Amino acid sequence: MCDETDDNPSNPSAPGDGPPRQPEEEELPARTAGQKELVDAPPRDILRHQLEVEKERLARVLARFEEEHGALYSEPCLMCLDDIHVHASEKNMQLYFCCGGFICIACVRGIKKSGKGFDNCPLCRKSLDKAAVAEDAERLVALAERGVVWAQTQVGRCMTIGMEGFEKQAKTGLKWLNKAAAQEFPPAIYLLSCCYRGGLAPVLEESREKANQLLLKSANLGYGLANSLLARYQYAGMNGFDEDPDETYFRASVSIALDGSDQNAALVLGSFHHDEQNVPEPSPSLACYYLNVAANEDKNGIACCFYSQALLNLSKHIGSYRIPGFNMLPASFFWLRKSHNLGYDDASEQLKQWESFWQRVCGNCQKEANTGEKFKQCSKCRAQWYCSKECQVEAWKAGHKKDCKRAGIQKFEDYLNSE
Repeated sequence: MCDETDDNPSNPSAPGDGPPRQPEEEELPARTAGQKELVDAPPRDILRHQLEVEKERLARVLARFEEEHGALYSEPCLMCLDDIHVHASEKNMQLYFCCGGFICIACVRGIKKSGKGFDNCPLCRKSLDKAAVAEDAERLVALAERGVVWAQTQVGRCMTIGMEGFEKQAKTGLKWLNKAAAQEFPPAIYLLSCCYRGGLAPVLEESREKANQLLLKSANLGYGLANSLLARYQYAGMNGFDEDPDETYFRASVSIALDGSDQNAALVLGSFHHDEQNVPEPSPSLACYYLNVAANEDKNGIACCFYSQALLNLSKHIGSYRIPGFNMLPASFFWLRKSHNLGYDDASEQLKQWESFWQRVCGNCQKEANTGEKFKQCSKCRAQWYCSKECQVEAWKAGHKKDCKRAGIQKFEDYLNSE
């Protein structure tokens, strides 16, 4: 699925091959506009342009979603009064156990930026000093009994599992989830879907059919996490869903439009762009952007490995190895080693092959090592080798100093914009 490049002696395969997605006519003009003018532009300008185009595409996706499934539910932030999609993602707002209110994430950032902190609730002014777990649980139950739907969902989640100060009471937990779900609250419907998919002994039998019905309902009500999971199932054709590249691309896009930090959705979109399948205009820059979002939340090394691959692919695409101080190989090695450290076997094998391949070539003069000869490795990035001290110093002054400094930057946009 991942094509091999001259810069890459070995490529792992990404999961979920599928037939190419047919271009949507209305998307093509926006995606191709300005491409000719960007051929010789700096990488950061290319990404900036493509992110603007992608932002417009995601807006169209969300409009299509609302046409098909109805307008997304919104409520005004209790501080700035701007409408927010409160059912789309818990990350869109800050919830308060003291009064049951919420403010949007933009207001949270504003409070942090002001330096005033969160000593008191900005709504009811009660102290926000860290409370004991049991005290928080009592507050949550009180809110749930008052009819606060998000609190009912939280109580149900905690009781069914037995966490965050709650003893495991599966039957009571399900009652709270059903109470919230009856009010068409998509996070509660999503959690019920999870309960049916795995079963909840002894009070609930496993049912994939019921789980899938609830997952679709939650997704169609505009819950980002449900759309992300649905995309994941349709990507691979699993858990009762057929493999469907078009619908996968659509659902992953909806999820990202609702929650730009969703790891699974970002991994799907990044893989599509990296593999140059199922998207009208594949973009190496967007592949890096989305795979980086997934890599920063990676727990098993897969996303880090694919992001490493995408960086090399982008490097070849834009010829960054010709730009002094913009060699992406050190960053690619950094993320591949991170994948290896997370225990991803494919990354471990690929790391051996990359090191074997690159340690034979001087990173400055391109001289190839003789049999048995060992070049000097850069001790900081461990991604470049040199035939002599002179070549190492020359490369350092020519731009490798910047490459070493930038290699471990976590966010792709910051990486491109760094000096």
